[in-house]
Amino acid sequence: MAKIKVKDLSVGMTLIADVCDLNGRFLLGEGCEINEKHIKALNAWGVISAEIRDEDMPVNKNALTISPEIYNTIEQQLATRLIHNKLDHPFIDELQKESIRFFVEQLKG
Repeated sequence: MAKIKVKDLSVGMTLIADVCDLNGRFLLGEGCEINEKHIKALNAWGVISAEIRDEDMPVNKNALTISPEIYNTIEQQLATRLIHNKLDHPFIDELQKESIRFFVEQLKG
């Protein structure tokens, strides 16, 4: 399973889970092959991400690899900032993942 931002979707990718809008309204079904109209519709409905097949995941040539120690430090600092939240709540879980990605991107400079 690979979760990808809608802005990074490409024509031909295949969904492995249903996509719903922010209100839970069904938009696209599992197994749907993405086309240009789908991408425009997902953006119009405010969808942030979708789950695609692992083999459809684009290769990021600019990916930054960091040591487990640095990753753990980022994760621990973020956990202290979210200490009063339910970390297993879907929104907080996603916020934590996106925040870690953000801090790792900042290391790229």
